[in-house]
Amino acid sequence: MKVLVLPSWYPPYKGEFIQQQAEALAEQGHNVIVQSVERISPRELLRWLSAWCWLFSGRYTLSQEGPLTVARAPLPGIPKFYALYAELFAFKSKQVFKRYKKAMQYQPDVIHAHSLIWAGYAASKIAKMFPVNYVVTEHRGRFINNQYVNESEKKEMSLVQVKKALQGASKVLCVSSKLIPYLQKVCPEAKLEVLANMVDVDRFTMKRSTVHQACQFICVAHVTPLKGHETLLQAFANVASKDKDVSLTIVGDGWYLNRVKELAVELNLENRVNFTGNLTASEVVSVLQQADVFVLPSQYEAFGVVYIEAMSAGLPVIATNTGGAVDFVNKENGILVEPNNIELLANTMQYMRDNRAQYCSQTIAKQTKQRFSTVHIASQLSKHLRSVSEVK
Repeated sequence: MKVLVLPSWYPPYKGEFIQQQAEALAEQGHNVIVQSVERISPRELLRWLSAWCWLFSGRYTLSQEGPLTVARAPLPGIPKFYALYAELFAFKSKQVFKRYKKAMQYQPDVIHAHSLIWAGYAASKIAKMFPVNYVVTEHRGRFINNQYVNESEKKEMSLVQVKKALQGASKVLCVSSKLIPYLQKVCPEAKLEVLANMVDVDRFTMKRSTVHQACQFICVAHVTPLKGHETLLQAFANVASKDKDVSLTIVGDGWYLNRVKELAVELNLENRVNFTGNLTASEVVSVLQQADVFVLPSQYEAFGVVYIEAMSAGLPVIATNTGGAVDFVNKENGILVEPNNIELLANTMQYMRDNRAQYCSQTIAKQTKQRFSTVHIASQLSKHLRSVSEVK
């Protein structure tokens, strides 16, 4: 099956998970071409000006990147004019596709777009020009937060464009069930289904096999207010005041890190909380192996890859009930809590500290790896794409 992948962002400018999915499809035997329209920031002045010069051209560069054929074309970013940028992204995508199609005598069986804005909207435009169906995978957590009803979000993304992308899609695959109600509000007739993200679960292994006296909680996340680090520290302070054998490791960096560190000092937790900063992928595996319980009290997560990674290492998790974790956290592998509830989180952390022996690390890791492995998710994605490609 010929699959054209349209990403809204793609390496080296984020989007490693999109690349991973495309490579997994190629390994399933599909002929996969990635068409990446790359947003060039005005900060890169020369490249930005060059992108303007080639705006109305279908010019692209073509390269073989592992199992993938990748066509790249630059597009100048336009700060604050987000709806206009979405139109330019769609226009550029059409131009590149038209030129590539003619040069290579190429006709995809199906288009797989990642995120309604911008690639999903671009796919809807391409589908009107050429006889091809498209599927969109939606990753954006802001839909869960329902910020599309807020004025600030309307400025960033046009609901009209989002709705058009939803209306034209043969399927919209949501990475969690929490996305569905909000997308239905935008477009009630949209064909919405759930397909989880694939995670590189095989790189996570367990090290500890016995429960010991001390208990180390760990949080891995980019440090922003939405991730709930302040709630976590205040809840942990409650637990630590009663138990000298608990500790907390916070992995990650971000613009809000200094404020979180200041709060740790205010709560007299300097000797109980370890801030590691950013770690490499292998270092994250190592620190997860040394921990006992994973906790991340986010305001929302579209999916929550870090929960899956922690569970792949055999850790029980404490997650919030406002995002993707509701689809996979259960009584056998963790506990769901409300966001911003310090007392509830503290009680849950204390319960997990006292009862973590009830959670079987081997079972948690095995079930997680079976459900979210690259091979399993790629197989499910292939079925969705094939079912759409066969509808004329």
